[in-house]
Amino acid sequence: MKILMLMLSDNLGVGGLEKHTRELTKAMIALDHQVEVAAAPQHLEDLKGVTFYPVNTRRSRNSPALLLAILRIIRAGNYDVLHAQGTKAAFVLQRLAPFTKRQVRVATIHGFKSRYPKADAFHQLIAVSQALANDIAQPGVTVIYNGVSVTPQAPARLPAGTRRPVWLAVGRLAPVKGFDFLINAFQYCPGTLLIAGDGPEQQRLEELINSTGQSDAVKLLGFRTDVPALMAAVDGVVISSEREGFSYVCAEALLLGKPVISTDVPIANEFLPENHIIPAGAPPEVFARHLNINLENAFAAQATARKRAQTELTIDAMTKTTIQIYRECSER
Repeated sequence: MKILMLMLSDNLGVGGLEKHTRELTKAMIALDHQVEVAAAPQHLEDLKGVTFYPVNTRRSRNSPALLLAILRIIRAGNYDVLHAQGTKAAFVLQRLAPFTKRQVRVATIHGFKSRYPKADAFHQLIAVSQALANDIAQPGVTVIYNGVSVTPQAPARLPAGTRRPVWLAVGRLAPVKGFDFLINAFQYCPGTLLIAGDGPEQQRLEELINSTGQSDAVKLLGFRTDVPALMAAVDGVVISSEREGFSYVCAEALLLGKPVISTDVPIANEFLPENHIIPAGAPPEVFARHLNINLENAFAAQATARKRAQTELTIDAMTKTTIQIYRECSER
């Protein structure tokens, strides 16, 4: 099967969309499928050995130049499947539907938007969480969770003076991650909070830590490449995001056997017990009560979530389910 992955993110960094596209491409190639990728040059660097087509993704999804460039790639490639990754790529493929009637058209939506592509423009529209599928609210949308590749590691060395219990939060230091809310809530918690990540909110968060008198209890670790080792060293993982299409942090924590407390975002609100989800709009004291639980009891209560993660949140599961979708669509 010959597949074109179309991913039109113009982000300079690697987020969930870019990570998903890269890992799905590599996994499908490992299963002897022929996969080619059209994306921004900065997202093609890690795809050594893969045929790829650099695209100027700074252009609007309605740009005639962009539409023509993608159509030329499609016509030259003789593909069986066209798979759009992300909303922008999906809208482009929707516009090109009249010119791609021979190919199977699939699109995966990764995040919440005010407007979505039309499901009937594709043979299959995929969402990366049930909450996202519900928000798309169109007939025939199916859910395929992002697959996560994570290997257990020896525990990382924690900062001097770390007190138990130790909670870990991971993510870009941006407003949407809700780290200011988490820091305010942690005033009412014992132990230590470690936050791994960098971003534009770093200075403001440092000021908040100091102004709340938590310089000994809350530590900003900066960007880390050893998140599995950090997870191995801590007692629990906390997610404070205001919104997520799919929480990789939750998936990684479950696969590594760590208890998780989270705000009401996917996939935490689809896997964890209800009493381990912090209600939207809860004050810091309520958030703190969720962190002041018995961690042994929380771990036991999340046994079903961890077992489910092993079957639904792996790259193998994501890849095989996606290929099955391709086959079913080609037989319609």
